[in-house]
Formats: sequence, structure tokens, C-alpha cells
Amino acid sequence: MPMFHDPQHRWSMDDYTVDRQGHMAAFLARTPEDEQPWRTSVGVYTVPADGSDAPRLISKGIEGASSAPAFSADGRHLAWLQIAEPAYESGRKRIYISDVVSGTTVNVAGDWDSSPLSLVWSQDGASLYTVVADNGSHNVYEVNVASGHCRPLTKMGSASAVRLLGSDLVLLHSNTDSPSDIYHLSVNSGERHALTAVNEKALESVYIGSAEDFWFTGARGDLVHGWLVKPPSFDSTKKYPLACLIHGGPQQCNTHSFGYTQWNSNMYASAGFVTVMVNFHGSSSYGQNYIDSIQGQWGGYPYNDLMMGLDHLVSKHTFIDASRMVALGASYGGYMVNWINAQSKRFRALVSHDGMFNVPHFWYSTEELWFPEHDFGGVPYDPLVRPHYEQFNPERFAANFSTPTLFIHGANDFRLTFDQSLAPFTLLRRRGVPARLMYFPDENHWTSRTSNSIKWYTEVFRWISTFTNTTLPYALD
Repeated sequence: MPMFHDPQHRWSMDDYTVDRQGHMAAFLARTPEDEQPWRTSVGVYTVPADGSDAPRLISKGIEGASSAPAFSADGRHLAWLQIAEPAYESGRKRIYISDVVSGTTVNVAGDWDSSPLSLVWSQDGASLYTVVADNGSHNVYEVNVASGHCRPLTKMGSASAVRLLGSDLVLLHSNTDSPSDIYHLSVNSGERHALTAVNEKALESVYIGSAEDFWFTGARGDLVHGWLVKPPSFDSTKKYPLACLIHGGPQQCNTHSFGYTQWNSNMYASAGFVTVMVNFHGSSSYGQNYIDSIQGQWGGYPYNDLMMGLDHLVSKHTFIDASRMVALGASYGGYMVNWINAQSKRFRALVSHDGMFNVPHFWYSTEELWFPEHDFGGVPYDPLVRPHYEQFNPERFAANFSTPTLFIHGANDFRLTFDQSLAPFTLLRRRGVPARLMYFPDENHWTSRTSNSIKWYTEVFRWISTFTNTTLPYALD
């Protein structure tokens, strides 16, 4: 493809697919423009598989990020997902279908207030199957291509990796109390049965609790959703410490799923903590208005939701020891932990993983300029915009920090650089408040290496158990 061989302009290919006939390929690419750091634009291109013609942009006029290209079985149509806004990574993903021959493009289910995550065509081309974040779950939906009607095929848990199997589907599915296995899903009945039980033996002697959902009235008077996982051998007449896990994003959500990272809720429950996760304003899976409500409200609505959710649970459940609560979060969740340190004294200890301490400085050092520019309404050197960055800036309230905090950061994190953890660590130590800093020289925004993950959990549990006077059911060393 000669147009991509210009050494002065390096195109970034994000994804590709080829039709079953082997005639046409489709791919996603960021154009070689200087404003890539503050634009999310990703175009959809088609090109003959033999390279006989130049690539053709088929998403012209739609400037946001695109994803999940998929050809129909006959190769006649290409479907993909795309956000309309060119500088927003969490806008609503819409389904587009292009006729490969005529070039006509249509939007399907345009009024659907959900963001599909993937696309799979039915064999006859009449339907698309997609996974959608839906009230704290990742559910499979069937979308009728002609009418746009959307029908749920699953109702709870977390589905992913959907593939066509004749007229039915196979997929991965997990719940909070069950790791992923391969399932067969009947499109007609919605019945699902497991084809594998990979971890059955390994889990025979391991406690895994189910997630109980709860709803309460939060910020703006809106209903807010959360999950609660109880410790093993739970006794409602006893008192338990509470661990509040705060998700990142912020436009993501805590889901009814089994995680394989540092934020598996059962790890905290098995350590003896009532584990709580609140899907505050800005979380996905509750409609686009709920997602967008966090703009300009980073320390506003979400903070209120967390505090009101804890108030709700403490007033309802006598087994929660309100004097022994901790809060933990990563990325935006780490920002919120720092904001909590500046605003509240209700927690015995905090854990901030790759969090944010100085909001204006975040803009000057991140690789994603579109992110703060969208959520804070512009650039921090604009005197009219600067107050938006400062309003919920934890650093502005540094004199209030008084809660013992464990900070964790990866050296290769270019989303939130290391100084965002070093600074509040220095602050607390200078003020005589207990603080630790765990630094991973070989990690980035996430802690992905197994040995590092073990170290991560070891130090986190040592920290939260010490300050809540909790005896862990196992030795850490």
C-alpha cells in the first residue's frame, strides 16, 4: 500500500479483518497528524486483499474513534463501531454498516442508549451480536440489522470473545464467583450451558463469594448501583472491616465478573473484609447521560456517591464496622483516593495505585491530552479553564491530608507519571503521617507480571490489615 510508505508520516494500524472470500480487507488507522495526542480520530479503511488498489476511507464524516470491524458472511457488508466526537474516548459507540459495493453507509439502532463493545454477524446477515455494558454486567445482545431492535440474550455476569457457531454462539463467561469458561449460547432460547470447567479442581478448597447488588439514592437524586461481597464463614452478628474498591476510567464500571488483576473483589473478601464497589456517576453501563455527568465533576458527584453509598450500607448492615474502613483505587480510583484524603477522615488507611495528585500537572505530562481537555473543558493554561482543573485538585488541599496511605506506581506509566505518587508520599511523610511508596521499575499503568502482582497483594494486605487491626487468615511472608 504505497500511501502508507511515506517515511515522514507513520500511520498507526489499530485493527484489521478480512472477508471470508479473501477479496477485501478492512483496517483501522490513525491518520498521521500532529494533533494525535489531543484527538481520538481513528478511520475505517477498506482495501483489496491483493493490494491492487489504494485504501479507501469509508468512515468519512465520522471523526471519533472506530473499532470492531466485521464483514458479513457474504462479504457484501462491513459493520463497525464508531464514536461521533473526535476528542472523547467514552462517547457512545454507534453501529455503522457499509455496503462494500455501493459505498452506502447506514447507522443501525441509532437511538440505543448503550455502547456496544464488539460485533459478530449472524450467518444470514440479518443480525449482529454484540457485548454491551449493561447495569454492571457485560451482556450479549442481538441487534436486528433491518429494524434496529435490540434483544438481550444474557442478563447477568460478564460475556466476552463471542463467536458464531452455526445459528448459535460460543463465548467466554464469568461471574464474580466463577472464573471464565467457554459456554454455548442458544440464540433462540437464551439458554447457556458450560462447555468447560477449567478451574473446577483448583477452586474446590478456595472461597469465592458471590456479589450482591444494591441500589441507593446518590448525587443529583439519581439511583446508584453497587456490589457487595461478604467474607468466608460470614456471620451477620459479627463486625467486619470494610474495603471500598474504586474503579478507574473514570468512564468504566465495576462488573459482575471474575478479575485476574489486583482488583478481584474476592481477594479482599477472603482476607476478611466486606468488599464494596460503587458504580458512581461517570460509570459506564447506565446510559450515556450517566457517563457524561462526570465532566467537570471529578471530585463532585462520584465522591458524593461513594460517601452516600457507604452511609447507606453502614445504616443498613450492622455487620459493617464503620470504624475500620479502607479505600483503594487505581488510575482515576487513585485520584479519588487522594481526593478522599483531602476531604474525609472516615477511613483508617488508603491505597492509591498510579493515581493523580496534581490535576493541572496531569495535562502537562500525560500522553492522552484529549482526556483532561474533554473532562475539564480545555487546557489548563487558559485562564478561563484553569479553575476547572483546580476545583477538584487534591494538591490544592494538601494541608488536609492526614490518612495513612500506601502509594504504588510503575516507572513506565506515561498516563500518570511517577511524580503523581511521589508528591503525595513526600507530603504525608513530611507531615508525619504513615506512608509507603511501592515502585515497580518494570511496570506501566498496570501491574501485569505475576511476581509483581503477588508482591502487590502482599504489601496491600499488609497495609490495610495493619491499620484496621485485622488478622488475616494466612501468613503474608
